[in-house]
Amino acid sequence: MAFLRRAQGRAADLDAELGWWLESWDPVIRDGGFNPGDVQEFLDPGEPTADTYEGRRRQVARAEVRRVLSEAGIDDPRFFEGKVVVDIGPGPLGFPDACGAAVSIGVEPLAERFAAAGLLIPDSRAVYLAVGAEEIPLVSESIDVVLSRNSLDHVREPEAVVAEVHRLLRPGGTFILNVDLDHPATATEPHTFTEERVRQLLAPFEVERETIGERAHGHEGRSMVVVARRA
Repeated sequence: MAFLRRAQGRAADLDAELGWWLESWDPVIRDGGFNPGDVQEFLDPGEPTADTYEGRRRQVARAEVRRVLSEAGIDDPRFFEGKVVVDIGPGPLGFPDACGAAVSIGVEPLAERFAAAGLLIPDSRAVYLAVGAEEIPLVSESIDVVLSRNSLDHVREPEAVVAEVHRLLRPGGTFILNVDLDHPATATEPHTFTEERVRQLLAPFEVERETIGERAHGHEGRSMVVVARRA
């Protein structure tokens, strides 16, 4: 807890974040593979790997939507359809582009730089806001679902981000939080969380379900997935 208090106010190193996407993530897909490596598990049975870079990018995006639903224990594959959905820190993975929401918004401080580097999916109907998640320029109680998958430990002020989520959600709206626990702080993930800390952050919400996994997004720690609602 003492370390977490010292980490407050620190944000991820955006240059390091962009470098990872450009140097570690994108080349795998350009070379004909998938990143993450389990994309095939979330595609239709027997679906072959696309033979173009753009095709593989779209497969990664569709897989990301199914991965989010699976991790959250949501059985309805059309859960996001017809809703206004915000994804906090989506990177260029493509969840906002593929989730099928009526309005899909990615809150991503690197969005302009992703676009300049050609990392965003072209011809997408998703809207990307190149802002931090501590102050999101959207009207209160206007959002049906907010997703934060592997992003809360990257932001400057986690408390402010969760407060923004609560402000934006309509009454009864859903917050899907997926965060790593107990990992060492890094330049790109300057915050570390415990189960207790996550539960404190979510105190204003009604928790529908909570899952602790042994496998983190990074190399160390565990994962925690919470589906919560604004009362």
